[in-house]
Amino acid sequence: MKAKNTSIHGYNRKTTPFFEQFAREATVYTQARAPGMTSLPSHTSMFTGLEVEEHRIHDLVSHSLDPESTIWHTLAEDYDYETGVFSDNVNLTGDGSLKTAFNQVVGRRGRLFPDATDPDIFFNSPEYLQSDSDRSKHIEYLLHCIDDSTPIKSLANGAAKQLSRTFASATLEQKLDHSADRFLKPFYSWIDAAEGSWAACINLMDTHLPFYPSNEYDIWGGKKKQRTQAAIDPTSWKVYGGEISWNEWIGLEDLYDGTIRQADAYLQSLIQELKERNIFEDTLVVITSDHGEGFGEYSRVKPDFRIAGHIVGLHESLLHVPLLVSYPGQSNSQRVTELATLRRFPDTVKAVLKDNWSGDEFVPESSVVASASTVDNKLKSQQRAGRYCDDISKYGGTIRAVYRRKDGIIRKYLVWDDDGVTIEIEDAQTAATVKQEDPHENVRKAFSGYTDAGVAKRQGDIDEGTLTHLESLGYV
Repeated sequence: MKAKNTSIHGYNRKTTPFFEQFAREATVYTQARAPGMTSLPSHTSMFTGLEVEEHRIHDLVSHSLDPESTIWHTLAEDYDYETGVFSDNVNLTGDGSLKTAFNQVVGRRGRLFPDATDPDIFFNSPEYLQSDSDRSKHIEYLLHCIDDSTPIKSLANGAAKQLSRTFASATLEQKLDHSADRFLKPFYSWIDAAEGSWAACINLMDTHLPFYPSNEYDIWGGKKKQRTQAAIDPTSWKVYGGEISWNEWIGLEDLYDGTIRQADAYLQSLIQELKERNIFEDTLVVITSDHGEGFGEYSRVKPDFRIAGHIVGLHESLLHVPLLVSYPGQSNSQRVTELATLRRFPDTVKAVLKDNWSGDEFVPESSVVASASTVDNKLKSQQRAGRYCDDISKYGGTIRAVYRRKDGIIRKYLVWDDDGVTIEIEDAQTAATVKQEDPHENVRKAFSGYTDAGVAKRQGDIDEGTLTHLESLGYV
């Protein structure tokens, strides 16, 4: 989610009431930036502490990450932690994804009937995890469903889980339950069964296209806009190709705000569960987002170019993200206004492990930087763009951003090939282009020291189900 659409960052809609409440007991970084504008490069930077220019992993189809370079491997190998990832983000739990860094993986699933057995919950419950049976997991699930109060619906949920992995489609996605409970409940079962220390990444996709907030949180959109969304089956490339109008795309922001409100509520329930288990005080909790979303904002570096989704550009709507941190034993609220980067996540974890945290671990010693993953380095995006756009060259090029704070003023130096601009940023709602300093020189100096860290491996073939799901989300 983008910071601009959160009420904790001054948005006029009450999208994040829990964030505001949580801020009274946690640390809020008001100027946090994602290192990239799409899931894979941003998460790779968060997991490794490397800038995108160093790990160079943009595309799930072409490269994978050496899991030994991640903080999760360090936690497992050096500190004997159990590690888990819970998400339907294919970049985290799909074939050839970042899931290789974790011991436990709960990935993309779906259930047609919310009142029946959820396969996610069953396969991560003590009943299944602690079973000594030699039977296959499918037989175990079948036997569980037979004893269930709604056996047919439970079996249908299991079938939908398999179908959603292999034959993903917009129609099926609309029918499946997208609630965060599908990942929070398995997470609770997992930590309850854990014998020692654990560390987890829970990536909720409520705020990712397609936007389907439940009735309770669909405050600003409504059924008509949901029907419009289903009818146009939106992707960013359809907007750039002219198949979807800008007005149709911008209208989806009302649904997007509802999904932010929904995610905020689920995160409130997560924190409450940790507190009820009496483990919150001993847990490092980091709440953030890997990227934001664009709904027609005009680029400042190319004033005639508009932002749709998060596939082109390094606009603030894509990079400025919420970041709230609760350190173990933290008793007072803290507000950090210095520039921060999600790349510092491993450093934050290590500081906590050494019981040597100060509360500003996400603030780097050097500049904050970000790199775009355009059609030039996301190979399958070239094919996706080519389906809808006659000329895809305008969506490529080298796009880099550098942030610096000088004399209390935050300046962003943004370049896109030969074009460059300097932007002064006050907060998530306020920024302006200024005639100050040379953006090209500032970017050149900041990026001159980055070299290939050698953590990327050439990716093999991924299965058709993962590829189809990537396509449905607009990644390929």
